[in-house]
Parts: sequence; structure tokens; C-alpha cells
Amino acid sequence: MNNKRKALKRQKGFTLVEMSVTMAAAGLLFAAVTTGQELVDQAKATKLLNDIKSVEARVQQHAQIKRRLPGDCDRDGIVDYAADGTSRLDNANATRAGLYAYKGLLATIPSDGADASAQTDACTLLGTGAATGVHNVTTNTTNANVWLNDLKVAGVVSDSAPNRTLAKMAHEDFAFLGHVTDNGAESALDADYNAIVVHNVPQWMARRVAMAINGQDARADRSRVRQLVRNSANGTYAVRWQAVESDSGAPDSASMRDSMVTIAYFFDRVPESKVVADAD
Repeated sequence: MNNKRKALKRQKGFTLVEMSVTMAAAGLLFAAVTTGQELVDQAKATKLLNDIKSVEARVQQHAQIKRRLPGDCDRDGIVDYAADGTSRLDNANATRAGLYAYKGLLATIPSDGADASAQTDACTLLGTGAATGVHNVTTNTTNANVWLNDLKVAGVVSDSAPNRTLAKMAHEDFAFLGHVTDNGAESALDADYNAIVVHNVPQWMARRVAMAINGQDARADRSRVRQLVRNSANGTYAVRWQAVESDSGAPDSASMRDSMVTIAYFFDRVPESKVVADAD
């Protein structure tokens, strides 16, 4: 009887070997979950990068066909739509969606010299002063659809696809092609630069896009991919990717990797970068 009691006492609890095996299994499970999440995040960021590059490829294809960028109705080298004037606030996704036509209507060409004011309008073929060599075409800085309608007229994208679908990115928000009026104090006053502006991008995803295109994700105010300050109406850039602002414009001390930012990808000319001593 005493031997049985001793045996039972010895069987209580885990041995060191059993604890080691359990901890090793838990560590492997944690590593697998962490690695799996990292792979998912990388796939999402890669998809967004590919979406942006796909927009750029279509823009360049149109430029080869038409000898102008889509949405550049007056052929001055600047896409007419003011992409930096689109709402950047996190709660404005529905507003941004409403800027794009959702019905799959055929793109139309306004009469010569007319403004592309309708959601189905592309640029006009000629300006009213075409006979004298002057293309007097009224540009439109508020119609986000013109560049996509131009792509449809040129046969670059399907003319039956809704513009809202064509502009939608991997992160469930939208890209806008247009110009950004630089306010970085290094370029010429009010200089305009062509850019693909993408809204509501999670900070961690934006940094990966910047790393892929810029080669670094420390500074957000230089190179081709930059973070636009959310409460500004022009090309004002955040210095650091983690410098996320609240809707009121005040620094958000609780900003996390999932905080939303707006990025501008300057696929054409790149604004000058401010030359200052790095604060790091």
C-alpha cells in the first residue's frame, strides 16, 4: 500500500521533459502563427503595390497611344484633376466612392472645346482654336472620372467596366490620378506634379510600398512615394511615416501601425526634397 501511495505522489505534476516538450510545441505554434500573419501582410502590401503599378502602366500605355497623359485635356503635361483636393479623412470613403461613376456606361467625347463635366466624359479631341494651333480646351479639376474615360476611349481598359471598380485598390479604397500642388517650400511656388494619390492606406502597408519604391521607409517627405498631410488641401508632406494626424490636424499620440494615411506616388516628375539635417 505504501508503495502505491509513493508511486501516486511521484506521478503528480509534469516532469521537466514534459514541460520542455510543451514549451517547445507552444513556441513552434506561436512562430507558425506569426509567420503566417507576416505572409498575409506581405501579400496585401504586394497586391496594393501591384495595383498602383498597374495604374501607372495603363497611364503610360495611354501616353504612348495619344501622346498625352489621360486626363490632360489641354496637353500641357499636367493631369487636370486636382488629386490633392480629394477628401483624405478616414470617414470619407463613401464620399470618395461617390466621385467615381458606378454604372457601366460608355465613355463619351464632349464637343470640341467643351468641358468634361459629366461622369462619362473624356477629353475633347480638339480645342476651339485648333485651326490656329491653339488647343483652347476647358480643363476640369473636379471630375475624377476623366482619366478613366480617356483610357476607355483609347481602348486601354474595358469601356463597360464601372470607373469605381477600375479605381478600387486592394485595401478597399480608391486611387485618383491627377496633379498635386507641391507645398514643400523647395519647388517653384505652386508647382504642379502628376501623381497617383491613394487614400486610407494602413500605415504599415504604406511603409512597405515606400520601401519597395523609395528604397527606404524612414522619411515620408521625399522620393517618389510620400505621405500627404491629411488636413491639408495641397502637397504638404509628413516628415515621418509614423507622424499620423487626427482629423483635427493635431498629432495623434495613439497612432498605431493600422492608422490610416494618404500616399502620393509621383510617377512622372518628382518634387524637390527639403535638404535639412536629419532629426534622427
